[in-house]
Amino acid sequence: MTVDYPWRPERVRVGTIGKAHGLDGSFRVADPCGWWDFPLDSTILVDGSPRTVSKCRGDELAPLIQLEGAGDRTGIEQLRGAALELPRSELPEPDDDFYFRFDLVGCIVEEANGTPLGAIDAVEDGVAHDQLLVGEHRIPFVAVIVPTVDILGRRVVLADGWEPIAVD
Repeated sequence: MTVDYPWRPERVRVGTIGKAHGLDGSFRVADPCGWWDFPLDSTILVDGSPRTVSKCRGDELAPLIQLEGAGDRTGIEQLRGAALELPRSELPEPDDDFYFRFDLVGCIVEEANGTPLGAIDAVEDGVAHDQLLVGEHRIPFVAVIVPTVDILGRRVVLADGWEPIAVD
């Protein structure tokens, strides 16, 4: 079953063309997202134009890829810094209990009794876990505090008795 997620952006950045590696047009992906592994024969957008991944080595922290038609070091150096993106229609479904930040933004946060607190404005990196920003509040995004996440229903529910933390 294919589900449409109209709140998702049209394109999602998965990295940037980094330093050329060797003479064949291979390059390191700079700032890879960590959840997309640039599978062989997959299509990604390079500055908005579709390109096919013809080689992929390395790992999620340091992918080393080559794009079809990028046959030499000079050609890839000219593209250095270009955005690597996936169109919304090509985004994979996240694993259970994993969420894209853009799927969480806009979801309504409810207390366990059903009282709405507001919509998620942003998701921030935390030291030990992400934090949901809801108006003037921060909510640690951990299962014991946020046991219910319903992306399709556009809501998350807090555990009984938990109070949001006021933003400084």
